[in-house]
Order: sequence, then C-alpha cells, then structure tokens
Amino acid sequence: MRALRQLLGAILVGLVAFPAYRVLRGREIGIMGSDVLLVVEQDRALMLLGTPIILVFALILARTVGMDRFETLAGRIARWLGGISAVRFAVVLGSIAAAYATAFSLLALDGKPNLIDSMTQLLHARFVAAGHLAGPADRWNEFWHVQNSLVTPRGWVSHFPPGHVMLLAAGFWLGAVWAVGPVLCGVTVFFVALIADRLFPDDRAMARLGTILAAGSPFFIAHAGAYMNHVSAAAFGAMAIYSGIRARDGSGIVWPAMAGAATAAAFTIRPLAAIASAATVALILASRKDGRKGSLRMWVRASVAGFVGASPFLIGLGAYNMRFFGSPFSFGYPAAWGPASGLGFHRDPWGNAYDLVAAVGFTSSDLTALSLHLLGTPIPVVLVVGIFLVTAPRLTAGERIVAAWALLPVAANALYWHHGMFMGPRMLNESAPAWALLAAVSAVGVVRRVPRNWEMRGYSARTGLGVALALAAPVGILYLGPDRLRQYGGNWMTSTRMQLPPVAEPALVFVHGGWTSRIGMRLAAAGLRLDSLETVLRLNPTCEVHRAAQLYPATALSATGLDLTARSDELRPRIETARGNFIRVREGQVLSRECVREATADTLGIVDIAPLVWQGDLPGEPAKGPMVVRDMGPTTNAPLIAAHPDRMPLMFMRRSDDSAPILVPYGEAMSILWPRTGAERNN
Repeated sequence: MRALRQLLGAILVGLVAFPAYRVLRGREIGIMGSDVLLVVEQDRALMLLGTPIILVFALILARTVGMDRFETLAGRIARWLGGISAVRFAVVLGSIAAAYATAFSLLALDGKPNLIDSMTQLLHARFVAAGHLAGPADRWNEFWHVQNSLVTPRGWVSHFPPGHVMLLAAGFWLGAVWAVGPVLCGVTVFFVALIADRLFPDDRAMARLGTILAAGSPFFIAHAGAYMNHVSAAAFGAMAIYSGIRARDGSGIVWPAMAGAATAAAFTIRPLAAIASAATVALILASRKDGRKGSLRMWVRASVAGFVGASPFLIGLGAYNMRFFGSPFSFGYPAAWGPASGLGFHRDPWGNAYDLVAAVGFTSSDLTALSLHLLGTPIPVVLVVGIFLVTAPRLTAGERIVAAWALLPVAANALYWHHGMFMGPRMLNESAPAWALLAAVSAVGVVRRVPRNWEMRGYSARTGLGVALALAAPVGILYLGPDRLRQYGGNWMTSTRMQLPPVAEPALVFVHGGWTSRIGMRLAAAGLRLDSLETVLRLNPTCEVHRAAQLYPATALSATGLDLTARSDELRPRIETARGNFIRVREGQVLSRECVREATADTLGIVDIAPLVWQGDLPGEPAKGPMVVRDMGPTTNAPLIAAHPDRMPLMFMRRSDDSAPILVPYGEAMSILWPRTGAERNN
C-alpha cells in the first residue's frame, strides 16, 4: 500500500510540476479543449511567478522571526482553534461561508447565474415551482428553447438529473432562490468541520485549519454563488461522508440509512460525483475507528440500512427518468447528447477523440488549475499534496479517508470526456471541500517531515517552508481569492447579468439571437439530438443548414445532402456577423437572398435569450408581465403574436453591436432588423 500511495503522489507531482496537459496540443480537442489549454497556461504562469515570490519573502520573514518564535505563535493559534467546541465551530464557519457566497452572488453577479447550465435549470425550476414537472411541448418551443434541454413526449425538461432543479424550485417557492447555493455552501462547510473533528481528534488545530480553507475557498464560493449544481452535490456528499463515519463508529441503523439517503440524493444531482462519494463511504466502513476490519454483520446491517435510506430518492429518480426518457435507468444526458456522452474512451458528442492520452492531458489541466483556483494562492496545492503522499511514512485512517474523498473524483473524471474550465476546473468543484481539508493535512504533514537541523547560513528550511505555507493561505483567501471573485463581476460576461426590463402591461418580449442560434434551437425543439446538432452546425454552410431546418423533421437531415459524420473538423471560412457570432460558408459560396437577410439581421448585435427567459412569465402560464421569446423573423413570429392577443409585442434589442439592449416597439424593431424587400412592400 505504501508503494501504491507513493506512486499516486508521484503522479500528482508529475501532472502539476510538468506541463503534461501540453500533450493535448495538435490533438482533436475542439474549441473547448483549446480554451482549456489557454486558461491552464495562464494559471501555470501565475504559479511560476507567484511561488518564488512567496518563498523568498517567507525565507526572509523566517530569518527575522526565528524558529522558536514561529512555533510558539503557531502553538498558540493551534490551542485557540482546538479549544472551540466542534458544533460551535461548524456553525460559525458554515455561516461565514454562506454569507461569503451570498455577498459574491448579490454583489458581483447581481444575483444572476453566469453559465447556461444554471440558466437552464433555473428555467426548469420555475416550471416545477409553478406545479409542473416539465414545460409545455408544442409548436411554440422553438421560440424559447435553450441549450442543455430537450423536448420529450411528456414535455420540455433540462437534460440534468432533477435533484438540483427541485432545490431551486424550493427556493423559488420560498421567494429566495438566490439563497439556495449559499445555504448549501454553508451546509457543506458545517459537515466538513464535523468530519474533520472526527477524523483528526488528536490534531484538532489541523482539522480546524482545513475547515477554514474550505470555508474560504474562492473556487467553491464562486460556484455556490452562481447557482451551480456542484454545490448541491458537495453538500449531500459531505453529509454522506459524515454519516458514514458515524455509522462506522456506532452500532445503530440510523447513520447507515442517512449515508445511503445522502448518497442517493447526490446521485439525483450529479451521478458521477455520487459514485465517488459512495466509494469513499465504502472505504470508511471497511475498517473501524480502532483500525480493525468491520465485521460481516456490520457490513450487512449497514448495507440494508443504506439501501432503505437511498430507496425514496432512487425510486423518485427512476420514476422521473421513466416519465421523460422511457426507462428508470435512462438519463437526460444520453437522451440529449446520445450514447457518446457516457464514460470511457471514445469519440465524444462534439466529435473529438477522447482516449488515454487525452485523459492524462485533461487531468493534468484540471489539477494544475485546481492548484491555483482552490485557495487562490500561487503555491500549487496539488503539488504539496503529492509531496505529502510521497514522503509520509504512513497515513492515518483519517488521512486515508480524506485522500480518497479528494482523489476519487479525479479518477472518475479521468474517464469522462467533458473537462470544461469555468471559474476553475468545474468538474472537480464538488470535491473542493475535500481538497481544502487535504491541503491542510498535507501542508502540516510536509512541514513536520522537514528536520529541524536543516539550516543554511541561519536560514531554517522547516521554518521557511512553514512560514511560506502559512503565508500563502491568507494571501489567497483574504486577497487574491476575493479579487478573483470580484473579477467575475464587473465587465466580465455582463450579458449573463441582464435584467429583464419592466413593462406596463403583459408583453411578448422578442429577443434577437444569432442566426445559428435560431437554426439550432428550431432543430433542437423539433427533436434533433444535441450531438447531431453540434455536428451539422460545425461542418456545413449555415445557409444550407437553414434551408434544411425549415424542412425538418418532415424531411430528415440525411436526405438534404448535409455532412453528418461526427468528427472534430470544422468548415472554414467563418464570417463574423456580430461580435462573437459567426456563420460558416463554403469557399466562393454566394448566399441566397433569404440567407443574406438572415445574416444581415444580426449585424446590429445579438442578445442571448438564456439569461432572460427564466426571469419572465413562463410559456403556457397566465399573462402577468413580460414573456421572453426568440425572434425568428416577422413571418414566423406572426402566428405566435396572434396566439397571444393579451400580450403587447415588444423587442429587446441592441441599436448597435456595442450598445446595451433596450425595449423597442415591435414594429419599429422589425423595420430595423428585417427591412422588407421591394416585392414584399408591394404586396
């Protein structure tokens, strides 16, 4: 086991110390993979610049302070932290984390989501809060359909498992949906504090330090304040770990049942994260607190109780899947993206090849970015963890559990094709609290491994390293981390924080999105799977896809001559019709008059519907205020307007590509965006 643990530590060191992610260069990784490389190169540059500065400053400070004074101060802080009761400490830190996430959400993000995943789940949650499991599925879906969702025979739903949607719906029902993420953040930190105290009863100061790092992690706070489902999975995962520890140390059936319930709840939110949590709970139950193996009787009792606790959540999830996807074991991901969305090495839904080399490269990018984003400190956290695993003579039971809690999600995600980078390596966000706790364990462990007599010209290696790590944490949590969170607001992604304008009477507010968006959402609302949609839009001229979309689904796309072979290529050249919005053409292609009109309509600038549609009246619900819909052109819009005579048609549009959108009378907007031809005016 020691050799395996040291090998694992060496792998972590290698994946972060050396830019292993660069093996992705020149491979089929698509636009998202290219963005990942760009972000992680910037993160690595910051670490290479910041780490030497911290180390040099720490050595100077260590020479000034001295080993004895430093260890005396550290001892006083340790005794003070260790003297606080476990529950009081957990409540205080959980409350601080919840307040921190609330402040970030309301002050930096204006209480709005900033990623399509959250926007889609918020829209779905609005329907649930209104008493519907799904939105309507009718001829009008193309006007409000958004990414990461699908239309089923039983209605419109997001493609995510329903657990987080239900929590957001509860927030809407209570009138405080903005509080869902922060409250779950506080709950997570509360359980992390209790877990740390039980795993490290003889080193409470280190346990408390780990909880402080978890509460102040800018990476975790960012996603908690942005309505992301990672924080929900983290909260239930922490509950499962704590319940598993209590089940290991006790003899009843309540705690095993709670562990099963919490794990199953996490499974209804992020199944892969829940599987990693379940594996950690299994490891916890594999040995008792005193180090002896658990008895067969204990295993049977815990398994039965855990199954009973999990059953309500699993039955509910199965019923949901059965209703919308045809089987209790079918999920929205493959229904929306196809079989290529599953685990393993294969060509992904975007047509990119995900193989072992790609897994190594993306795992390196995840861990490199996590090193910086977790605490905001330039000293690479994962590198410290790797060094600890290599140098520690043995791991205590508590250290093994924390290591498994943090590292199993990394192994699980190595088998998953999607490694998006958004406010950090977001697919690892639910494991951020575990990584914060492991960072504290590793930092303290590494410092303790340095001999006291390692000195050179009055500089103590042990004191210098201790000061460096002790200095890096507050610098990250109190300065660099909050500064990064502040930058997520301001001028960054301002379009995601648009506020729906007030209206004097019920209105039908049209929003003019890009041409490719109009085509894509028409096809998706008509039932085209998202992996096929990605392929057809990337490999074919936009004008030809537009014509095919008008015939779909009566005429299959395969009958239109479009290229439908999934691969990572893309058709060139691209023409920018508005800032950040492109169409594809063949070399020398002449667009038809209809296609020229579609492209020209975008030149004043586009507005994405996703940040707005969840804020207004829901499709199918009584008219009370503005209902946001997609502008599909005057001819296509006309039947929708006729179907809503109780709503005034308006347009939320930009007057120029760099101006803020405003409400404009519908007729005036149509004359600007879609001017009629001479023949149309004569008719």
